[in-house]
Amino acid sequence: MTDINDEKFPWGYDIAVYLEKALERLRITHPWAEFAMFSGDFSYTIEEEDGKRVFVRYARAGKTSVRAVRDLNAAAFIDSVIDDNVHDVERANPVKEVFDIPLPPGISIGSDWVLEKYQFRTHELGGCSSMIQAGNRVTGGNREFFIPPDFFRGTYDDFLDRYNGMVPGIFGLDRDYLEKVPGFREFLGFSS
Repeated sequence: MTDINDEKFPWGYDIAVYLEKALERLRITHPWAEFAMFSGDFSYTIEEEDGKRVFVRYARAGKTSVRAVRDLNAAAFIDSVIDDNVHDVERANPVKEVFDIPLPPGISIGSDWVLEKYQFRTHELGGCSSMIQAGNRVTGGNREFFIPPDFFRGTYDDFLDRYNGMVPGIFGLDRDYLEKVPGFREFLGFSS
């Protein structure tokens, strides 16, 4: 077989190497990540299709498996593996401690969405996240942001600047607001 896409496979054709690269990259932001935490719904291979090698993802759908060709370069494939599994890796790290950010009354966005909860959480296997919950009378939702460990290198001000770049002033509760919250600095592990 002549493979016209060899540049897409810089580490050869063993899928385990690419999965290991995905785990290494994921551990930059999620140091506790292990293969055992990856979703059991996905498996990956490198297969031949139309005379060239391609990455393939199999997704379990009930009792069947759905095959999806991922004709990507190595970097994009590694990103896709991370995207497939990051939620499961985050769920495998239970919340240990919670710090509630006090909310001024009536903070809203749009016509009727109200900020209900804003928390920072430490986790049993390490790491820190923030969780923001908002809703209206009919619907609602929340979003969790795992904070990269390198955000904690440097000063408290450095942390606030980096965090505000990642989660920019949600509902108007920006860097300046967080800086004034009593006990927040200490919860994050920064001395006063």
